[in-house]
Amino acid sequence: MKNPLEVLKESAGSLPRSQKLVVDYMIDHYSEVGFMTVGQLSNNVGTSTTTVMRLMSNIGYSGYSAFQKSLQAHLKEEAAPQIRLEKNLKNLSHNESWLHHYELQLEQIQKANQLNVETNLNEAVKLICSASQIYCTSVRSGLPVAQYLTHNLNRMLGNTKLTLADSSDWVDDVISFTENDLLIVVSYARYGERLLHYAEQAKKKGASVLAITDKFSSPLSAYADLVFACPADSIASHNSIVSSIFIVDYLIGSLSLEKTEYISKRLKEVDSILTQMNYHVQKKIDK
Repeated sequence: MKNPLEVLKESAGSLPRSQKLVVDYMIDHYSEVGFMTVGQLSNNVGTSTTTVMRLMSNIGYSGYSAFQKSLQAHLKEEAAPQIRLEKNLKNLSHNESWLHHYELQLEQIQKANQLNVETNLNEAVKLICSASQIYCTSVRSGLPVAQYLTHNLNRMLGNTKLTLADSSDWVDDVISFTENDLLIVVSYARYGERLLHYAEQAKKKGASVLAITDKFSSPLSAYADLVFACPADSIASHNSIVSSIFIVDYLIGSLSLEKTEYISKRLKEVDSILTQMNYHVQKKIDK
C-alpha cells in the first residue's frame, strides 16, 4: 500500500488551489487527520466537505474513509518501535544523546504545560474527589503511569484499583460501574484496542472517563470526559512517560491540597500499621 502522504505530495501540483490548501493542512497535521471526521477536517481548513471529497477522488481514493484507513495504517507503521528507533538515531551521535535527551524531555514537559490548561487539571481533581470508585488502566508503556497513579490515589483515598486491559478481568468490574465511578486510561500510539473497548463500556455504564494520552487526536478522546495530551517522544524506540508523570504528579499534589484533612487522617492510620509491622528500616546499617 502506497504511503498516502506521498500520494498527496505527488498530486498537489495538479490540484485546484482550494484542494491544495487541504493537502497542505493534511501533510502538516497528518497524525491528527488520521482520526478526524471529514467535517472536522473541512472546518479546520476553512473549506467545505465537498472540496475534501473532490480531493479524495482526484488523488485516487474512493472516499475520505478509504484515505483515512490508509493513513491510519501508515501511522501504525510509523509508530512501530523499530521505525521510531531508526528515525530517531539516524542523525544522532552517542556524544549528543544525553543533551538531546535532556532538551527533548524538557520541551515535552513545556508542551504538556501549554496543552493542558489549569482549568481542566482542576476539573480532573474534582472528578477524582467525587468518584465512589476509581479504576486506572493501561497496557505496555503506559502501565507505569497507571501504577504510579493507582498507588498514590489508593494510599490517599482508599478507593482506587489498577486493572490490566490486556486481561479480560476488567469486564467483571465494568459491569458494576455507575455514574459515580471514574475510569482513568493511559495510552500512547499505537493505542491499545482493548483500552478503547474498556473506555467504551465504561461510558455506556455512565462512568466518567479521564484519558492520559499523547495527542488530542487519540482515539481515546471519543470516550473521554477529559483528555490530557502528554507528548511521548523519545530519542529511541519507546514512548516516554516523562511528561505524563509530570501531569499525574500535579494531580496527586493538588488532590492533597483539596482533601488535606481526610488524607492526613488516612495516612496517619496507614503509617501506624506500618510502624507496628516494623515495615521501615529503624536504624542505619553498619558498614
